[in-house]
Amino acid sequence: MQNYDSFYRIPLLTALLMLLSLPVNALVINKYDLPDTIAAEGDKPELKLQGAAVRSWYLMVKGYIGALYLEEPTSSPEEIYASDTHQRMAFVMLVSKMSARRIANAFYESIQLNSPPDEQEAVKEDLEKIFTLVDGSMKKGEQAVFEYLPGQGLRIEIAGDEKGIVPANKELFNLFLRVWIGETPPSKPFKEQVLGVAPAA
Repeated sequence: MQNYDSFYRIPLLTALLMLLSLPVNALVINKYDLPDTIAAEGDKPELKLQGAAVRSWYLMVKGYIGALYLEEPTSSPEEIYASDTHQRMAFVMLVSKMSARRIANAFYESIQLNSPPDEQEAVKEDLEKIFTLVDGSMKKGEQAVFEYLPGQGLRIEIAGDEKGIVPANKELFNLFLRVWIGETPPSKPFKEQVLGVAPAA
């Protein structure tokens, strides 16, 4: 009887272990999986998905999925701005192809809408360095990353290509965050979904 039980227990245990080893995804948007967490790596701590939303242009064209990852999850924009911790803005492209320069231009225009002129002027040279790194093109399903690394600066990755790290403080990264969660976001639902206070559509 003992051997009979073991015969069934071993395959069941193996199947359970395989199931537990599968990655857990918090969200699936437009058939793209957004991981619930990004594992710690080197001196980078684990990041948790705060929320995600689809950015549409002209109310019809789905441009990209925006996902916000935080070391210290919170739905408060003020707390996100004040926290000098590891934070990541990730973009998954939904259009067939787009130049990274177009993304940079759209971001710069949104920064102008969401940040006072004096703040923009104070970091003008830093912004130019950052946007100089945003080059090449992105295809559907590829990802861009703007990541704040405390004590180092703003890291940029385009379609899996490491572009570099620009020395920057948290105040500079906050200008980028305001594009999504500031006073003039792409839309109110987008802001709420990225902050995790509303479910992703």
